[in-house]
Amino acid sequence: MKKRGRNLFIVLEGLSGSGKSTVAKLLAKKLHAKLYKTPSGAFGKVREAVDLSNPSTLARFYFYLAGIMQASEEIKGALLKSHVICDRYVLTTFCYHKILTTHALPSPNSLPLTKPDFTFLITCKERNRLTRLRKRGLSFNDKRERSLHVEKSFLKEYRRFRPIEISNDLDPKTTVEKIVGILEKR
Repeated sequence: MKKRGRNLFIVLEGLSGSGKSTVAKLLAKKLHAKLYKTPSGAFGKVREAVDLSNPSTLARFYFYLAGIMQASEEIKGALLKSHVICDRYVLTTFCYHKILTTHALPSPNSLPLTKPDFTFLITCKERNRLTRLRKRGLSFNDKRERSLHVEKSFLKEYRRFRPIEISNDLDPKTTVEKIVGILEKR
């Protein structure tokens, strides 16, 4: 399942509670791929502190963008050995901050990042998403998104980039099979 003789870089994007992380784990296992979650490394370790310090939206955007740029380099190296499945990448950072700031942001396509071969937008019915969020507990960012009522705006922004949209309302294994089917056809 290599595209043009190389390993695939597959990104899963979507709202919190859509099942991205579960699908990413199952897909990585099925494809014998490296699972990568952003933010990672040092950025992942200080993420909560940055979020809780309530920096300006623009400062927060550049923190997350720096994390994505670091991830891009790590992913580029990982692709030499295997497929890479990434749980959130640049679209999440861009869409989140595009909705919450009045500042002009660079286009994600203009950034010097490792480009995904496939970007999937994982969605589900709102009642399913809310049930999943309640079960796992809401993070600071989940609570912020809920209080600002911005989830529909995020989805609209994600869709502007035309990712391949996959519903995850059924069993996550079914979602993985749908993704694999798409990968095999292209």
